Amino acid sequence: MTKRKSMHYFLFWMLGFVTFWIGLKLFDDEVILLVSIFFGSALILAGLVAAPSVLQIPIEIVLVLTLFSVCMQCIQRGGSA
Repeated sequence: MTKRKSMHYFLFWMLGFVTFWIGLKLFDDEVILLVSIFFGSALILAGLVAAPSVLQIPIEIVLVLTLFSVCMQCIQRGGSA
């Protein structure tokens, strides 16, 4: 029973981070990029709800760093608008 639960949150994390990666690598439109980032964040948060508390802090740190890098890329893309 515990293996299913561990795979459950692991799958949410993998789908979330893959969504981040796809959004960053494939989409140039900022709206689609932001939608993919928010969808990936929702999947990662769903995985955090089901995860043991020992794993929650490192995944949250990775998520915050990923979101920070996305924000910096959006600022660089914006230039002087």
